[in-house]
Amino acid sequence: MRVAGYIRVSTEEQAKEGYSLDAQRDKLINFCKSQDWDLVEMHIEEGKSAKDMNRPELQRMLSNAKDGRYEVVLVYRLDRLTRSVMDLYELLQTFEENNIKFKSATEIYDTTTAMGKLFITIVAALAQWERENLSERVRFGMEELVRSGKWHGGPVPFGYSWDGITMHVVEDEARILRELRRLYMSGEGFGSTAKTLNARGLLRRSNTWSAQSVWYVLDNPFYAGKLRYGEKKKNGKYASRKKEERVEVIWADTGFPTIYTWEEYLEHRERMKRKEFFGYSKKREYWFTGVLRCARCGATLIGRPYNNKKKDGTRSESIVNYICSNRSLRKGCNLPLLRQSVAESLIKEHIRKIILNHGEISAAAEVRNENEIQDERERLNKELKSIAERRKKWQYMFADDLISAEDLRDRRKEEDERERIVKDRLDEIRSHETGASRETLNKLFELPELWDVLDDVDRREMMQTIFKRLVIECKVETGAGAKKGKELPFYIQNVEYN
Repeated sequence: MRVAGYIRVSTEEQAKEGYSLDAQRDKLINFCKSQDWDLVEMHIEEGKSAKDMNRPELQRMLSNAKDGRYEVVLVYRLDRLTRSVMDLYELLQTFEENNIKFKSATEIYDTTTAMGKLFITIVAALAQWERENLSERVRFGMEELVRSGKWHGGPVPFGYSWDGITMHVVEDEARILRELRRLYMSGEGFGSTAKTLNARGLLRRSNTWSAQSVWYVLDNPFYAGKLRYGEKKKNGKYASRKKEERVEVIWADTGFPTIYTWEEYLEHRERMKRKEFFGYSKKREYWFTGVLRCARCGATLIGRPYNNKKKDGTRSESIVNYICSNRSLRKGCNLPLLRQSVAESLIKEHIRKIILNHGEISAAAEVRNENEIQDERERLNKELKSIAERRKKWQYMFADDLISAEDLRDRRKEEDERERIVKDRLDEIRSHETGASRETLNKLFELPELWDVLDDVDRREMMQTIFKRLVIECKVETGAGAKKGKELPFYIQNVEYN
């Protein structure tokens, strides 16, 4: 069998008998000879601790193993590979997924035999139990903070400052929040409220308001003196909208100063709910007015309702279509009619691809610049993963009573600030790649989460804010049509952002 050897010493272990690199190397070589195994590579980690898996040779070995270069990973002792049961569990999962066996030259850890597999499975099961138990303890600790009305960490809400013990109202920001609520309750939507605040220079800590951030403020009960803490959904993610309807929620009074009264909070929440379910007028707004363009002639696409007749002769509910204005004026264009629901699907898919792929780098960019951008993006994404891992470690330390709740909040505040800086830079890169401004790009990424709670007017305003033009084409000529229940093959040919 093809074997990868892994040996390691930390600085303080260099002089310990039996732990030197030479002693470990000789042991592994002799063990492979006794088993008639082929030792194809020796990974040597010098001066590295086993406290985590951020070790260059370990990562290189795992990468090579995934490429199928080894069948067995051999170590002198298990603690040379890891001292963490949690990390051992992850390593065993990686080995199992890549059909790699694991063996210790001096211990009974061995997945090359049935008995060894049984033993290591027990170890892995215990590791999984430990992980789930730690998660429950961390969760319990956070719930206790919420139940006692204490701040449980995370970004400090706009309108407040945190001194490590209590929250203080920032009066200049509080005035903006009260004006935000007044605008919304006067009949404005989320988008138009954001637009008005931005036009008047009432910004959110130097950032412009968006429909999403307006909604978040109005939905957040913290401003009315209560904490709301929801469980995770079945997919492992936290609910950002309609928490009370999706998961079990803990409510608690904070004792912190408020910006809205609880009655005011219930009042604007009720209006939000009414608009969500009953916000559409009988004469529907055209969401994409002013942004859709015909790929064949360049003219604008204008809204046009269409009503089918039922078998009893009555008219069905109006269907919203878009027609090329030149076709409407009989100027020779033959682009088929585009249903609003189809345009909505095309735009959502376009946004989804941008989010997944982080946009496409301009074809005019030089290769050197593309490589630099790619390298920086990879570095920033690695840093985000490191921040997430550090957050977990702080939580585990809190669950084990190694740090206090105040220490945990301080650590999380530091990580939040690091994360903000990294994400800001990633936003700048994405902005460069898509051709959109950073502000427009942020609104674009917010749109999928916010779309369902916007009314018709807000949707149209969001489209006109984000897009300068969306050029639409269809793969068939007028008259070819689609069978009943099917859609014509429209696609977005080009996009320009504001």
